[in-house]
Amino acid sequence: MKHERKKFIKRVNRILKLLRGSNLDGFRVCFEFNNTFKDLIDGWVDYAISKGVKRLELDFSPTWACEGAKCYTFPHDRFTSVKTSVGVSCIKSLTSLTLLYVHVTRELLEHFLSNCPLLERLYVSQSRDLVKLKIWGSSLRLKYLHITQCIYFKSIEIYAPNLESFGLVGGIKETHVNYAPRLLDLHIGGPKPVQYAICPLSNYLSQLQSLVLNTYISPYQKLELPKIQTLTNLRHLKVRVLASDEESLIGLIPLIKAAPFLQKFTLVLSWSEPMIDRELRKVMKGPNKHLKEVEIIGFVGRPIDIDLTIYLLESAIKLEKIVIAPRCPALLGTPWEFNQIEKNERAIKAAKQLKKILPRGAKLLIQ
Repeated sequence: MKHERKKFIKRVNRILKLLRGSNLDGFRVCFEFNNTFKDLIDGWVDYAISKGVKRLELDFSPTWACEGAKCYTFPHDRFTSVKTSVGVSCIKSLTSLTLLYVHVTRELLEHFLSNCPLLERLYVSQSRDLVKLKIWGSSLRLKYLHITQCIYFKSIEIYAPNLESFGLVGGIKETHVNYAPRLLDLHIGGPKPVQYAICPLSNYLSQLQSLVLNTYISPYQKLELPKIQTLTNLRHLKVRVLASDEESLIGLIPLIKAAPFLQKFTLVLSWSEPMIDRELRKVMKGPNKHLKEVEIIGFVGRPIDIDLTIYLLESAIKLEKIVIAPRCPALLGTPWEFNQIEKNERAIKAAKQLKKILPRGAKLLIQ
């Protein structure tokens, strides 16, 4: 890693020296860096901002070898002071800001929101310095706001007339959405995502077109979601869940039923052992006339996911296809994707058995 990092730094520095244009459309650094390299990265950020960059992305996601390293801290004073060469006047061109594994404060983000009239996208993940955030302004152009896995983040207040996509994943305690009339896409997750995120958004749920829910089931607990209003416009529901064989996913059925015009349902299952043999749990089925596609990633062919899969296949009378990926979601796209051969083969065998209950005309695709 040290060798590759040196090569990467030289390459970036060489490219920056070659650039002759007065403006920079986008600047993206995606590599493992921490605060040890602060002076270097500060220089890169200064360069990008001084060129009037529109899209700035710093993705310093660590590898397993350096998970505990202290994250890079964004240079706060450089952008809040009018005395510096990259002060307020140089950030007005910014339309998109993405910061992963970068420590950033509430004051800095709110400063960017106040002084970047063109800012439409803000994505912050894994920042320990972010505790609260206030998104407020009738002139805000912000369309995309996602705050994820910021472990000390407790509350957010929103007044954003143009917000279309809102993501909040983590241990949030307070969510106040005062105004978001254009909200179409919601991604939430945490210990109690419905109570802390969905309920405060009750005034806007009926207009949602896409909903992503991240949740987990504690051992020997049932998955029970509070009753929510009808999701009239919802077309795609995606659920990411961590669970084991003791539990069942049939607790998701009321949420599926709350979206009468749902066209696609995606389940991403992170499953953990031990394997416990139990009988399948059946529920009262009603015809689902609009669901056309079901996608199950992390299918294990155990009662934990078979319960829900059978329900979907027997109720979705106009289903066109079901896509099953019988591999661990966390390993997809990595060299270890096919390591669990025995589990994968067992899951494939169980998936093939589903052909017996496929609705007429529906296709089963095993990937």
